[in-house]
Amino acid sequence: MAYPVKLRYFMGVIIVAGMGLMATHIRFLYALNISDVLFLLAIVAASLFSVPLPRGNGAVSVQLPVIFSAAIILGPGAGLWLGGLGSAMGPEYLGKVRWPSVMFNRAQFGISGWAAGEIFYLLVGTGKNLGLAHVSLSLVVAALTAFVLNLAFVSFAIALRTNRGLIETLRVHFKWALPSVLLMIPIAYSMAAVYKGLGPYGELMFIIPLASIRYILALLRRAYLTYFNNIDILLTALNFRDAYTYGHSIRVGHYAGKLAEQFGMPQDRVQLVKEAGLLHDVGKLATPDVILSKVGRLNHEEGTVMKDHPIIGSHILEELRVGGCARHFVRQHHERWDGFGYPDRLTREEIALETRIVSVVDAYDAMTTDRPYRRSLPHSVALKEIERGSDNQFDPEVVQKFVEMCGDKNLVAEETVAQGWNHVGLRKGPDNEHGQSS
Repeated sequence: MAYPVKLRYFMGVIIVAGMGLMATHIRFLYALNISDVLFLLAIVAASLFSVPLPRGNGAVSVQLPVIFSAAIILGPGAGLWLGGLGSAMGPEYLGKVRWPSVMFNRAQFGISGWAAGEIFYLLVGTGKNLGLAHVSLSLVVAALTAFVLNLAFVSFAIALRTNRGLIETLRVHFKWALPSVLLMIPIAYSMAAVYKGLGPYGELMFIIPLASIRYILALLRRAYLTYFNNIDILLTALNFRDAYTYGHSIRVGHYAGKLAEQFGMPQDRVQLVKEAGLLHDVGKLATPDVILSKVGRLNHEEGTVMKDHPIIGSHILEELRVGGCARHFVRQHHERWDGFGYPDRLTREEIALETRIVSVVDAYDAMTTDRPYRRSLPHSVALKEIERGSDNQFDPEVVQKFVEMCGDKNLVAEETVAQGWNHVGLRKGPDNEHGQSS
């Protein structure tokens, strides 16, 4: 994936700034000693055991506390050079990351370490007051500087690549890791303070805390991926149960996500809409075959049984702890704008916008595909039916956005794309190879 223009400029500025700083601190390299080498090896070790981000190709690791402590103990030049040289992660050593991203990663870590050291010495002028007996405001400010800069550099780069807002990028890509990142700040503080009394070998006691945080990050990532794998499992079960319902669900999830983007929703909310579309008919796992595959129209009793599927689907997702807020949207997907839907007779804004989006694309796909009891309708006819349902069955604003999105384009033509599309879209995230955070 090519670098957008704004991202190229941003990366260029950071790379040039990092190289300029390194040039002004070149004397540090001529005075390397055993402490410097030990810190470099520690940074390299911490960097190699990184945890990939669930989205994109970025990663998080526990090297920043080590870079920070080097900057405080050995000076800003150490934070700059040791952070820049030692923070390369496994994929970079293997040549899986393009050189501009490698240089950006090195520069942003070096700058973060250097800035923390400069802030610390600017506030206190000396490292003599390091200690655990009392909280050092200068050390706290310096630690926050390192972590905030690192997170800001990476988040801003991802935001420029994905054309999303900075806050949205933080929420989507780093929310799951932020608690563990915050835990690293007191560790970084303690590493700098302990060095005064115990020297470089005293830093060995931090192997276990840092390894524990790395383990927590890995568990959080695994839980995140398990959540989406469970959605895939439910969809696979639906495929075995009824191939049409499965294909319909994949298409509705795909179309719903596209329509949510028309509303300018943030990425995480778009993801919820996709999940709601993918899972809206999961309650049909409990619908008898004689009803699910009936060729003719359903009678009253059969219709009553069929109307239970939104409730059953919501219960399934709640019991399996899958779908997040999407389970509420699944329950609502047959509610109507005029209040004559089911199961809860909700009306207008009582129905979540996410659900109103799913309802429109659900109806469109149902009309434009063959059902056991009727043949599919042409795209133009289905679109007119959707417009006819505006302000009674459907939210008028959603209908308008849907018609604008469709234009003369037949969404059914995208069916082959949708069939080859990963259920959740998780493995096709943006290429965030520069997304290297603490």
